[in-house]
Amino acid sequence: MKVGILTLHSNTNFGGGLQQVAMYETLRALGHEPQFLCVQNDSGISVGQRLLGILTSYSPRQLGNAVVEAWHRAFHKPEPETPNRDLSEKTDAFNYERLNYTPKFKLAELPAYASACDALVYGSDQIWTDVYSSVLPYFGDGIPQFRGKKIAYGACSVHKHAPIYNRRKIAELLDSFDTISVRDETTRQLVRNYSKADPAMVCDPTLLHDFKPYFKAAAIEGDYIFAYVLGDKASEWHRQNISKIKAETGISKVVALTTSLDEKFPWADTVITNALAVDWMNILRGAAFVYTNSFHAVIFSLKFHRQFVAYYGDVVRSSRMVGLRHQFGLHNRIVKNPLLVDFRPEIDFARPDAIIRELVESSMSLLKGCL
Repeated sequence: MKVGILTLHSNTNFGGGLQQVAMYETLRALGHEPQFLCVQNDSGISVGQRLLGILTSYSPRQLGNAVVEAWHRAFHKPEPETPNRDLSEKTDAFNYERLNYTPKFKLAELPAYASACDALVYGSDQIWTDVYSSVLPYFGDGIPQFRGKKIAYGACSVHKHAPIYNRRKIAELLDSFDTISVRDETTRQLVRNYSKADPAMVCDPTLLHDFKPYFKAAAIEGDYIFAYVLGDKASEWHRQNISKIKAETGISKVVALTTSLDEKFPWADTVITNALAVDWMNILRGAAFVYTNSFHAVIFSLKFHRQFVAYYGDVVRSSRMVGLRHQFGLHNRIVKNPLLVDFRPEIDFARPDAIIRELVESSMSLLKGCL
């Protein structure tokens, strides 16, 4: 069966890149012929429409956090970043060589690409966070004549509510899917709010694939703390957290990784700026300890049994991180303030391993069944 995959294509998002690898390899292992349909949403959205969307899709707490963050950005404007064109070109080359990408195309061409497929799989990472656009291709919009199977696997959104002007449309699109599964409780609530479906909870695609063909040794000597931080990197708070980790683990070297050429890491010994997603995975796999606020860095720390601490707080990432905290019982390692955590008792991975095994089994069963 030819399966078109619709997912986000940010080529400097490591977790997003690895979930693409995992979905592609999993579908191939099931005997299908997957291809990524690289549609570009060129429908546009006005400032007024986006403002109304935020006001009617965010919870009161999210709105409060968003206002605080906007106020902070207004008085702490970062300098413009230098585009990392080398990394973008490397990632595109990897994707087109290894993952069977279509050319990048506009919305008008989506029906032609979709019609060549027997099924479409939508997912996973943040695919339903854009609830504002006039055309919603990642909700199954833009292909009115498609007669194959439409499957949402591990769909993810930061929203429980859709904007008032798109609620009916999103409800109709959700009800057009043959199968809907989600990755977290926030997205499950979004679906329940606007659809007749009661979506299954499945694991992130990265847990379905072992990635062994992509393993290689990271070229970093000795034990190290791997710091993968999304957002502000230079704050004194990070230095304090890193100092605490060093003191309690006895690890002195800190390796940070970023896609930006301009970011400063005054608390890191080594900063890597030109790594592919699979390189990011191998650097994490070789670490003795991981410090992060990334959903996928937590997933891969669990997958490879890396000791870690993850923090959360901002409006975009907190629901996913809190979901992992509850799902895996990691209340002392996924926290708001790492300074209050004792890192000396090591994580016992037996419970997370058991939860992951059960999730993988049920997720594979669902994927096989709906295809």
